Order: sequence, then structure tokens, then C-alpha cells
Amino acid sequence: NGYIPCEDTGKKTRRFKIRIADVIEYLTRLEDSPESLLTPPGIFSSGIKYRPKHRAEVQIDAKKFMEMLKKKWSSFPDALTVGDVIKMTGYCQTAISQWISKEKLFGVWYYNKYLIPKDCLIEYMATKAHRITQKSKKHRDLIQQYHVEQTPTECRKTL
Repeated sequence: NGYIPCEDTGKKTRRFKIRIADVIEYLTRLEDSPESLLTPPGIFSSGIKYRPKHRAEVQIDAKKFMEMLKKKWSSFPDALTVGDVIKMTGYCQTAISQWISKEKLFGVWYYNKYLIPKDCLIEYMATKAHRITQKSKKHRDLIQQYHVEQTPTECRKTL
């Protein structure tokens, strides 16, 4: 698929030759930025099901993004309901429930509703949720706000 250069020998078995240096370079690129090496949706099917509209080209510093989210969401309680998470992130109830059921986000079932610790949500939004291809508008706005805050004031004047 073009990520690792290879030579086609034309044989039925062991058809491709790959240099060790190319594999090592691929693995280091994978560690540095896994988002850049994701398989495009639809590559193994008849066609692409959706077109990613907004992709994050620039990486974020997770610790600084977490600090920004803690300041921004300080007015919310420490134990959040799914409704609170919807207001904070802009994702729908189904997406949040799937995150909890797939154990991407920690949630406790309490009196017929999930309670999500605010710190767990902040950590998820700053790390794993940054890899979501179709982010909600609020999520994109949070990332945009982070980039504006991280840009030095001299650079902001030229933007």
C-alpha cells in the first residue's frame, strides 16, 4: 500500500523483498505519528463510505491540551452524566455509550445512567479522541482554541 518500499520478485511464495532499514524507518514513523499511517477508509472495500472533512495535520501536546480542558470545563461537576459530556464535547449519546462499552472511556452505571469522571473524559479527549477522523464541531473548536492559545502573540498578529 505504499508505506514500505518493496521489490516484486514475481514468485508465488515470498513474492516481495523488503529491506530491514525500510521496516525500521516505517516503525519509527509509526511511533512518532500513528495518524499519518492510518489505512484510508474504503481501501479494502468497494468504495469509501464517507469523506473525512477535517483532519488534524498538526499534533497537539496532550498535557497542555489537558490543562486547557481542565480550565475550560472547571464549572462542570467531577462526576458527569452523558448529557454533560454531550454538552462538553458535541458528540451524540450513541458515540459516548459506545466509548464506554468498548472501554475507551471509563463510566460507571449508577441508577440507570452512566457517570463519567471528568478527569477520565479530559484524558480521553486529549489522547485517544484526537485520532477520531470525523470530529464534532465542538471538538474541532477546542483544538482550534488550543492552537490559538499555543501560538505566540507575534504570530497571531500575522494570522
